[in-house]
Amino acid sequence: MPYFDRFDIVEAYYLFARHYHSGGDTSDGIFKRIHRLRFKPGLSLCQHDDPSKALTENGAEIYAQLEANHPDAKGC
Repeated sequence: MPYFDRFDIVEAYYLFARHYHSGGDTSDGIFKRIHRLRFKPGLSLCQHDDPSKALTENGAEIYAQLEANHPDAKGC
């Protein structure tokens, strides 16, 4: 069960939006909100696409929940 950590949450959403960005409103909205937070991805997010390598254990759990609950991720 993931715990609340703002940095992990933003990193997980950033990676999710990057993976499932298809020009749709959902990922564009995520990128806009992240930009407003002035989030800049760290080196691990720039070097890796695999959530288990790019994110903390908590961040990877948050990412997995995003995939499980989001209609854009179904069947991918």
